[in-house]
Amino acid sequence: MRAEVAPFAVDLLLALAGLGILLAIGLVPRRPSGVLAALGLAYLTGASVVPVVLIALVVIGVPFTLEAFGVVVLLCIGAGALRWRAGPEERIASREAWWRKPWRSWSVDAWAAGAFIALFGVFAVVGMLSAFEMPLTVWDAWSIWARKAQMLTEHDSLISGFWSSSSYSWTHLDYPILYPVWEALHFRAAGEFDSQAILRHVWLFLVAFVWAVAFLMRGRVRPVVWAPLLLLAAAAPGVWQQLLTGYADVPMAIFACLGAMSLALWLSDGDGRFIALATIMLAAAANAKNEGLMVVVALLLVAGAISVVRRFRLPELLIASGVVVLSILPWRAWTSVQGIEGDLPISKGITDPGYMIDRIDRVWPAIESIGNQLADQAQWLQLLPLAALVVAVSLISAVGRRVAIFYLAAFAVVWAGLVWSYWISPNPLDWHLGTSANRIVSVLVLICLAAVVHLSGLLLDALGQRRDDAASD
Repeated sequence: MRAEVAPFAVDLLLALAGLGILLAIGLVPRRPSGVLAALGLAYLTGASVVPVVLIALVVIGVPFTLEAFGVVVLLCIGAGALRWRAGPEERIASREAWWRKPWRSWSVDAWAAGAFIALFGVFAVVGMLSAFEMPLTVWDAWSIWARKAQMLTEHDSLISGFWSSSSYSWTHLDYPILYPVWEALHFRAAGEFDSQAILRHVWLFLVAFVWAVAFLMRGRVRPVVWAPLLLLAAAAPGVWQQLLTGYADVPMAIFACLGAMSLALWLSDGDGRFIALATIMLAAAANAKNEGLMVVVALLLVAGAISVVRRFRLPELLIASGVVVLSILPWRAWTSVQGIEGDLPISKGITDPGYMIDRIDRVWPAIESIGNQLADQAQWLQLLPLAALVVAVSLISAVGRRVAIFYLAAFAVVWAGLVWSYWISPNPLDWHLGTSANRIVSVLVLICLAAVVHLSGLLLDALGQRRDDAASD
């Protein structure tokens, strides 16, 4: 019974911790319906903040235990409780919820929201039932990520033969450990290391992600727009199939996408709550994979360039960037002290032009391979063409142009960063592309999803306003 139930208690506690953080930064409406609507984003927030804090604690010698996990969760909940008590009471207009009205009086948006809840609910349940039957069999999923989670499950610290042994260097000991920490929390709660059981919890990343995007877009994008787009993204084989391999690519992409969307909302509205949320999500992406750090740098550079050109709240972005840097320092410092090095010669890729020129023949195959993966619309269900369309319309019409520029530049710079990583890699290029290109493009696809949902809402609102203006004339 414990092995089946207790890991889901970890998921609940992560959601409660995330809810506390979201309440503390003021993103959750202080009413039951608002709390329910925010649970998806709350889960991902908890899955970001709690592991990042636990990484810092285990690096400085605090034992990695469920008790430490509980203390971090309580602190996060406490932060939200203090904000709840200190904040002003919300005045909520009295109106009947759409689902309580007679169905004949439902608007198009109400029908879209109702259909989304029903269809996505079925999808989520079917996916969970399938995940219950799926073992962790893909190579990197169990040999790299789950193996590290096993070490964290069986040992209370990083002082073990595994982390210091050159025999395990092939497991990429330098990789950030947010994902293994998240897995290890579930294994510890279960009381055993059971790789067969972890994918049912991995599935929650996708469920929470779709829920989170719907929450962030509430009041900005009509359900008739976001509902079919989110269903399309959830059903894309390249998303859910890749997630259920147990690799860290899709979880990292989810954090990065929410970070990008939060940055875009901040650039659009200047609301400090969204730069706070972006900081949380980008810290998680940077601590999930080495590629995640590259993606985070790219997103912050794009946002920074727009802030400088538009003279828009640059100090806030600098503070956010500093917090993200602080979040990755504990793990990077520990691996440096232990002499654990990665296989990417990053310094050469930045400071050695001769090294880059000698390997210039790797650039076009990398660009072509990534492009071929993105062009496979059987995997991505037309999300990329839709993104190209709405970005183009936004740029031409000047509706949401700053947001469109951000998403377009983010897509381009992240793509360039991925090509750069293949350019400097010492691994044989054909093998490297063949084993990873289909996975790393998931972050580009989810950035496209964020652009489609966000910009479609802005364009539809602008069209409606123009019609109203024409009718009044």
